[in-house]
This record gives sequence, C-alpha cells and structure tokens, in this order.
Amino acid sequence: MLPDNDSRFRLFREWMRVCDRDHESFECYPKKTSRLPSRVLDVSGNRLRLHVSKSGERGEYVALSHCWGNLSQAHKRSFCTSSANLEPRCTRGLDINTLPKTFQDAITVTRELGKRYLWIDSICIVQYDDDLEDWTKESGQMGNTFGNAYVTIAATSAGDATQGFLERPGLRDANLQFAKVYTIADGTMNLSSVLDDYHGDVENGVLNQRAWVLQERALSRRTIHFTANQTYWECGGGVRCETLTRMRK
Repeated sequence: MLPDNDSRFRLFREWMRVCDRDHESFECYPKKTSRLPSRVLDVSGNRLRLHVSKSGERGEYVALSHCWGNLSQAHKRSFCTSSANLEPRCTRGLDINTLPKTFQDAITVTRELGKRYLWIDSICIVQYDDDLEDWTKESGQMGNTFGNAYVTIAATSAGDATQGFLERPGLRDANLQFAKVYTIADGTMNLSSVLDDYHGDVENGVLNQRAWVLQERALSRRTIHFTANQTYWECGGGVRCETLTRMRK
C-alpha cells in the first residue's frame, strides 16, 4: 500500500539526496549556503523558537507555501506573530500545540528532512496593522525567501491552515497496493492503483488556485507537493511521484 509516514520520509530524503548529488547543472539548490531570512522558526528543540538572523547569517531553511483560508480574524491572530508576541516568541519560544495543523505538519517534515529552520509567512513576518513597516519590508523579500530556500513544502491539498497535509483520510481505507512486475523488455516495473495525475493533483490543487502562489511556485528551486492523492517532488530534473514513477520535463 502507499507508504506510511516513516517510509514516506525516507523517500523524501532520497529524492533530496539524489537531487543534491545529480542536479547541480539544473541549479535546484543554492550553490552556496543562502542568507537566512530576517526571521526563521528554529525547529531543532523540543520547544520552537523564532530565530532573528544576524546580519549576513547563512543557513539552510525550508519554506512553506500554504493557503490561509477563510479563517476568522480572531483565529488568525491566535497564531500569527504580532508586535505584542514577537519578543516572547524569540526568547521563551512557542508551543507547537498552539499552531495550526498545517504548520505542525510542516515542522514535522522539516525535522524529518534534517533541517533546522522553517520559514512560514504568518510566523516570521509581523502581521496586521500594528507594524506595517515590518510587513512591508519582509513581504518585499518573499521572492528571495522562496528562491533561496533549500526546498519548499507546498500544502497543495489544504484549504486553510487548520487542515494539515500529511494525513490523507480519503485514501485511508482504499486498497492501494503496489505490485512489482518483471518484464523482459523493461526490467522491473512498479504498478499501483494510484493514478499519477500531476495536472489534476498539483496544477488543479486547492493551493494553486490562489494567484499569489504563482510567485512562490515559480521562484522555488524545488518543491514537495502534498496533494490529496499522493506526494510529488518537482525540481529541474523533472517530477517524481510517490508511486515511484518519474515524469521528465
């Protein structure tokens, strides 16, 4: 059946390893360690902490592309960074259980990929009109933020920040078996009842119906798309599917 989370994470790390090894000519990742955004979420400890980058500080970080959704302003304010909670988030940290499910899933993936830093817009940029100067400055850097990320996580199937993307309830009870077939002409083939539908799953996914996501997707060097049916890896070398098939660009 489709891989459990442990198997999926091993697959994601293998995708990243192969891309790191073989795709230098495609510029799928920065040739030297990028400068960190002004703030990143440090996910290395038991308690999260908002890290304020020093001038010129470099490091590898993951960026999250996601839908905010139609949440109430009160709900958004409960997890967004503001001028009031900025200092405590940098010093005392954040409790992961206070964050929306999509953010929690992104933290899990970042840790499983072996990376320390995660950039999420509503956590790393001061929101609302209590500090328009910070929002204006940082939102103007989003092109660099996605362009310099080590990899982008796209919560493609999540309609808002509360839905998460690692669980796929629609597939939970399905009989999604892999079959390995040996042929004289082509060697080993992996067959699955899961359809490789990149256009339907990614291009027509909930996330990619939002206009602003075009910039995030276009500028990201490589992206892991978490869709309702399966996960896709997209980089300069093409698209790899969770069903173990590969699509070339």
